[in-house]
Amino acid sequence: MRADIVLAKISADVTLTPSFPFFPLFQYSYFNGAMKSIQKTLHSAILLLLLGLVCLPAGAQEENAPAEQAPVIPADDFDRGTPRRSADGFMAAVDKGDFETAVEFMDLRNLRGEATNLTGAQLARRLSVIIARATWVDVDALLDDPAGRKNDNLPDYRDSIGVVLDEGKELRLLMQKVPRGDGVSIWKISNATVSMIPELYQLYGYPQAVEDFRRTIPKVNILGYELFKLLIVLATGVVMYFVVFLIALAIRRILADPGTPSHKRIFRFLLLPFGIWVVIITSNAVATSLGRGISAEAWRQLTPIPLLITVWMLFGGMNLFRDVYSNRLQRHGRPGAAVLLQPASSALKLLIAVAAILIYMDKIGINITTVLAGLGVGGIAVALALQKPMEDVFGAFTLYTQQPIRVGDFCRIGAETGTIEEIGLRTTRLRTLSNTLIAIPNGRLANEPIDNISARKMIRYRPILRLRYDTTPEQMQQILTGIRDLFSSHEQVLPDSQRVRFKEIADDALLIEANSYVNTTDWATYLELAEELNIRILKIVASAGTSLSLPAKTLHLEQNSD
Repeated sequence: MRADIVLAKISADVTLTPSFPFFPLFQYSYFNGAMKSIQKTLHSAILLLLLGLVCLPAGAQEENAPAEQAPVIPADDFDRGTPRRSADGFMAAVDKGDFETAVEFMDLRNLRGEATNLTGAQLARRLSVIIARATWVDVDALLDDPAGRKNDNLPDYRDSIGVVLDEGKELRLLMQKVPRGDGVSIWKISNATVSMIPELYQLYGYPQAVEDFRRTIPKVNILGYELFKLLIVLATGVVMYFVVFLIALAIRRILADPGTPSHKRIFRFLLLPFGIWVVIITSNAVATSLGRGISAEAWRQLTPIPLLITVWMLFGGMNLFRDVYSNRLQRHGRPGAAVLLQPASSALKLLIAVAAILIYMDKIGINITTVLAGLGVGGIAVALALQKPMEDVFGAFTLYTQQPIRVGDFCRIGAETGTIEEIGLRTTRLRTLSNTLIAIPNGRLANEPIDNISARKMIRYRPILRLRYDTTPEQMQQILTGIRDLFSSHEQVLPDSQRVRFKEIADDALLIEANSYVNTTDWATYLELAEELNIRILKIVASAGTSLSLPAKTLHLEQNSD
């Protein structure tokens, strides 16, 4: 096979972006010209690689192999030899505002109805508006073949552009092969389609106010936008920003303490990222409603500005929420939970940034399926490697949100007892009673029973008295009454918690349980009160004429008869 034929076939097979005829899908071949500037290097590399693989040495080529004949496209001053080229030529002309040239791509013979009362330039301009604003049910890909599409249930001299809605009725727009006058046939927009332009323009044309404004503005195209469209879009953006400014002022007056840092941050967020984002979204919607030219649509497809502003707005909103909520947690005495907000917001920002990059890659036509597959495999590997660290991070999240412990609390965690000095993202540091410092993984704390001693509202006082067996009932009653009177008269012993009972006759003593709660949470203060109560209880036992019993043990000795 000849190298030039191979190269032509490869060029036809490696088209990176599908070609569609008109504006609704923004992917017709003229728009592809703008996109190919990004794909040019990759395209050329693929061609050279494949060409090197298929072009064999001359001695190995088949000398008599039949050459594949490409279809012959008739030469034409306006390049109207195929349906696709004719459609692209029309769109290129209207994109420049050259409606006189656009007429050359329309069949104006035998027009019907109101179309006969309009000039060719007027029909071309109205058709460009219809293409940009119509509701398209279907868009057909026009072929770069002078014979058009086969087996489409249409005559050989006609090809379908697509189907639009006309008040619920479907209308098919057509390309048609017509004689040029010198025996050569070329493709144009069919006269049947041109005859429907006034009817469709009644539905999809601009409102009368916009039409009147358009007539008063010079017919100038800037970056694919007609000047009147640019002015309307800019005016809409200014009005929307003014509305956002008024809303920000109203919120500023409603909120209390206008001098606080959080108040200033809210006002700044509404004016800058949020206000600009609203302007971009509104202006984009208005521009879409008015219709863009090919160059404007190519720029919209390639520019990352709307996506960057959206990311900026999301980042600003997250920072605002983080700062305001952090101040609130500080005011409520929860500084530990406020620490978690910074890494959490950073993680969310990273996810948003990655999502924005993938969205932009998909927007400019890069296939992100492979990228997502790679991210999936890489994500599994990272998740396995970070399983333990992430377990500790989520444990920190539980500690910060549920707050079973706080910095400064005296706790018992497993076999360790001490004071919490720091709650980090990976570990919690505990200062023990031996003045050593233990780092406990947060993942363990999330599953470990935690005895927060500092969280108690009172301290239990519960001595067990072991009286001698020779204690009489009268002495026992005197001791019980004395302890009850002691608890009732003491100002630090809570009255509702008192319970003094002769509990048990044990093997070596008579047991009295004196249960109560002391109204303090300070351990040093409790030790002082317990010491006082213990001495007074000993005095009560002594005044009753008895004493405490020592634990008794019986030792049996056996003597050997030998």
